[in-house]
Amino acid sequence: MTAEALSNAQSLRVIGQQLAGLGINSFQLDKRGDEYIVRRDRSESTGNARKKTFLKSVFKNTPRAPDSARQIPIPLCFSTSQIIWSDTENQLRRGQPTAMPDVHDLSTLLRVLGDYLDRKAADDFTILCDMVLLTVSYGQKNESFRIDNLYDLGVRMYLRRSNRGRAT
Repeated sequence: MTAEALSNAQSLRVIGQQLAGLGINSFQLDKRGDEYIVRRDRSESTGNARKKTFLKSVFKNTPRAPDSARQIPIPLCFSTSQIIWSDTENQLRRGQPTAMPDVHDLSTLLRVLGDYLDRKAADDFTILCDMVLLTVSYGQKNESFRIDNLYDLGVRMYLRRSNRGRAT
C-alpha cells in the first residue's frame, strides 16, 4: 500500500483493526485531508450500562485490552504513514485473502463504509458509530447504515474484487 494509492476503504480497515484491538466500539471518526481523528464515546469508558443491541453483541467478541491498559488518549490521530505501517504489520495476521471477510468485524464494517465513500468520491467525512447505527456525513449528505445494509454492501464489494477465486 503506497501513500498515493491509499483509499478510504484501506485506511478505514486499518483504523478498524486498531480500534477493535483497543476495545473501542462507540466513536466519532473525522477525516480531514490525510488525517483521521477518532474520538471515543466517553460513556463507553466509564462502564455505564447500555441497552444490549445487535451491534453491541457483534462487538462483544472483539478482542479487548485489559482494563488496566485501557487508558486511551482522546482523540486518537492516524496519519497516512501510521496507517501504512499498521497495514503492513497486520498483513501477517490476516486470513485467506480470497475468503469473504467477517462482516461483523469492526474493521470490515469500516472497510465497507470506506469503499462506499470511495465510490462516492468523498474526501472529507465523519462517521458516527453509536452501537446501533453507523452514520456517515460527507459533502451535503448524511446517511445511516444498519449492519444488514453494510452486509449487502460488503457482499457487493467482495464480488467486485479482482483477486477472488473463480469457479471452475
